[in-house]
Amino acid sequence: LKVPDVGIDLPVVQGEDNEYYLKHTFEGQAVTAASIFMDANNHADFSDQNTFIYGHNMKDKTMFGKLNNYKDEEFYKENPYFYIYTPDGKVRMYKVFAASVVKDTSDAYNLTYNSDEEFESYLNLCRESSNYQVDVEVNAQSQIVSLSTCTNVKEDERFLLQGVLAGEY
Repeated sequence: LKVPDVGIDLPVVQGEDNEYYLKHTFEGQAVTAASIFMDANNHADFSDQNTFIYGHNMKDKTMFGKLNNYKDEEFYKENPYFYIYTPDGKVRMYKVFAASVVKDTSDAYNLTYNSDEEFESYLNLCRESSNYQVDVEVNAQSQIVSLSTCTNVKEDERFLLQGVLAGEY
């Protein structure tokens, strides 16, 4: 995962659950704050409609510590893209379409959509809760990535940065 304008350039791992990599490095070493990781329920090839990637919001601004810069619309305008480099050598480019502070129990964390209409409702929810509106096409055929981190303000709040697949090369 690369978010060049905030200095994020880190491997993404995936475990059998969403707990292990909270406290383990990608080499398996036990530590306090560890890895950037994909939701255990997602497919590793980013083929889901929505792939969640979690990371700690570190006070020293490592991991997802600078992701909160995207709360500001001016910052987004200067830095609208993030990238995922896949093991098969491809680069997936995502354009940010939403940046929100949400509760950790919010419907924004829903990973299951039973129809195109449900996914479009989900996308509308995300856009409506965003700090700013972005002129980019997002629809039922879109594939998105949701980057999630704590806000370090309230225990039950998360910052969610969401991008839509804009190209692959």
